[in-house]
Order: sequence, then C-alpha cells, then structure tokens
Amino acid sequence: MDTLAEELARTLRVAHVLGLINLLGHLSVRIGDRILVTPGRGLGSPPPNRITASDVLTVDFDGRVLEGSYRAPRDLAMHCAIYRTRPDVKAVMHSHQPEMLAFGLVERELLPVVHLNADQVQSPLPRFGQGELLTTATQGEALSRTLGDAGACQLPGHGILVVGAGLIEVLTRAHHLEELAKMNRLASPLGKLNVVSAAEAARIASQRAGMEDFRDYYNSLDPGPKPAPAPMAPLISIKGVRERVALACHVLHRFGLVNHLEHVSHRLPGQDRFVISPRGDMGKIQPEDLATVDLSGNWVEGPLPPPPFRFLHRDIFAARSDVQAIVHTHETYGRIYPAAGLSIPPVHRIGANLVEHTLPVYDVPDLIFDEEPRRAVVALLGQGNIVHERAHGTDFVATNIEEALAAAIHRERLAELHHRALQLGRPRPLPAYVLERLPEELPSAGEWWDYWTGL
Repeated sequence: MDTLAEELARTLRVAHVLGLINLLGHLSVRIGDRILVTPGRGLGSPPPNRITASDVLTVDFDGRVLEGSYRAPRDLAMHCAIYRTRPDVKAVMHSHQPEMLAFGLVERELLPVVHLNADQVQSPLPRFGQGELLTTATQGEALSRTLGDAGACQLPGHGILVVGAGLIEVLTRAHHLEELAKMNRLASPLGKLNVVSAAEAARIASQRAGMEDFRDYYNSLDPGPKPAPAPMAPLISIKGVRERVALACHVLHRFGLVNHLEHVSHRLPGQDRFVISPRGDMGKIQPEDLATVDLSGNWVEGPLPPPPFRFLHRDIFAARSDVQAIVHTHETYGRIYPAAGLSIPPVHRIGANLVEHTLPVYDVPDLIFDEEPRRAVVALLGQGNIVHERAHGTDFVATNIEEALAAAIHRERLAELHHRALQLGRPRPLPAYVLERLPEELPSAGEWWDYWTGL
C-alpha cells in the first residue's frame, strides 16, 4: 500500500500532467501535528514531474523543516495558516493553472455552467492579494481569514489556492475548476447563460460517487517520476554549445514559439565564430545539424546551409560583445500585440519584468536580410535584450542561452494569459511594489532551463 508521501508525490505529478502546475506550484497534506509538503524550487530540487516520495519534506505548523533534504516552499505560510484555522482541511494545493489565472486577473464571477464543481461556485470565490509572494505568518493568517470556509481562493497575478479533505479531493477540485473556468471563458461571448442553481448543485453533489472513482482515474494518468536530463558537455566546449542550442530549439518548438523558419545561435568559445540553426523542423534539430558561421557571415562548417537571417545574428554579435546567445521566434501572442500597437501589461509574476520597458519595434515588415534594415534593428536593440520586427518576429539576446530561452517563453506566456483574460474583462497589472521584488523572488533562468529540458 502506498505511503502518504508516495501519494503526495504522485498527486503532484498528475497535477503537472493536467497542466495545473509547472515548475512552480506545491502540494501538502496534514498528518497529525505535522505537514508533508513537496519541496520548494531551487537548483537541485526536483521539479514536479521528477518528484518521488523520498523528496517529500516533513515540516511543523510553523514551517520548520523536520525531515528532508530540500528547502520548503517560500510561501509555505499559506499552508500552515490554513491547517491551523481549518481542522476540516487535510490537503492544500497552490497551483498556477492558466484558465483560473485568467479569471483571477479580472473582477468576474465564475458561473456554474456545468455540473462539475457547481456547488463550489454558487458564491464568488474569495480573492486575496495583488500578486505578492505570501511568505509571512501574518500574510498566511490574513489569507486564511479571506478563504473562510471556501474550497478555493484566487491569488490575482499569482495563482490559486485549493483546499480539501484529502489529496484526491484537492486535485479533483483544482482540475474541475480549471475546466469550469475554460467553459466560462468560451461561453463569455454568447450572452446570458442557463446555469446550475444552488438546489440543483446540492442534489448533484449528493448523487456524486465517492472519491474512489476519481482516485482510480487520476492515478491512471501518473507517468511515474521522470529521470533528470542527461548531463551535457561543458559550455566551454564546442560540443557543449551545440548540445545547448539544439536543446533550446526543441524546447521552443514544444512551446509553439518556432516551427522551421526561426533560429537560435550561440558564440563558440575562443573563436570569432558562432553556430546557428538551419532552416528545418526545429523540434528535430540535432547538434551536428548546426551551421558554423564566422563574423564575416561566411558559412565555414556544417552539413546544412545557414539561413540568410544569420547576418542579423552576425551584426548583433559584432555590436554587442556581452551577447553570447540569440533566440529568434515567430511567436503568436507576442506578435499580435505590437501589430495592434499595444504593449503587454505585467499582469502576472512570471514574465512581468520583461514588459516593464517599452518594446523597441522595427516598424517596417521585412525579412531583415539586407544591410539597411539590419542596422536599424541593431540600433533599436541598443543595449537592451529584446527587439521586435513588426509582422515578422522577435529577437531575444542574452549572456547565456538559458536567459534568452526564458525571456522568449515567459513573454509569450504572459501575452497569452493577458489575451485570455481580456475575453473576461479588464485585467489589472501588478502594482509597482510587487514588480520591484520579482527579480529576487522568481526562479532563475537556470532553474527554468533544468525544468524545460527535462520535459
């Protein structure tokens, strides 16, 4: 029979499969006067898809780690406060599920348009905070008072907190709320909806099967803990650079930012050369497929010709000695905002710092092959890290491939979240005091790299 730690680890893995959490998010369960909780993030700490029972921490109600090798989640205070004030709660999940995130950004009621969880949304879900990280006992107690006897609480600009009588109940509730939020968003243009009444919801809840059916279903989704990615050659080697560029192509393809006409490049150590991905399926690029180009733009090595876009990469490398890596994307949401003359507001913690400053835009549709547009794009980039070519794509430059990759993915996800929330109302940006704290609170690009490359 499974131990509680094994059940906790499996539940978190399934929440990851369902898209309720990514690198961020954690889960806990009460056991007597102690709490079992999944580890906080950090280099070396297992992400949700790799977690096992041996990784689970035991903490007390003050958040002190009693057993375990990793540090606890920084916002464990939320869990501790709820367990102290809600004896009915046996499990707590903090998730970052996209549909509920969108609802958290607007003042809009989640309507019971389908039977699943209709009893949970007869009253508006409570809301707490403005995107800040809740790390203190005082914040945790205030959140618990706001939660009251509800089953979930929105954390606008941050995530959602879901509570329940056990791990499967929490997972089921979080999943059903996400499905309900999606139904609400899709139905929002259709006008007035015929919803499930309180009496109907109560009757349905009384008819619902026990949690065993849900447990069997969700357990069947568990892929088991995924192994950590194989170590790569050191970045100071040509092999190490090639491996990282190819892997970055795969990650960008997985998240829909590239197809076959986009490019990733990286300087080669100790040489006036760089490697760049050729045209082709970015999800299948291998290290040996990359073309080597010198700083005159000449193709000097590789089985496939480099793209004409290499000359812009060459110009950026020549102008910016600090730049080691460049990612060029043809993203979806990140291109439609400049096309509409709009900026992406900082509505969520992840990616908010990328959109604090005005995006430099080369406002002439062009492939950027010729010298004049290349010079203009490099001038617009200046000493910044992002430049956009309208009706074309976006270039992200950084001192390492991890930072360029993280910037590309986070900016696109932020734009997608804001666009989703716009279908529901007027999303609120994060306040200045939250934005100021983000650089020291968020995962590093290296942590995201470890998570994404392990997918």
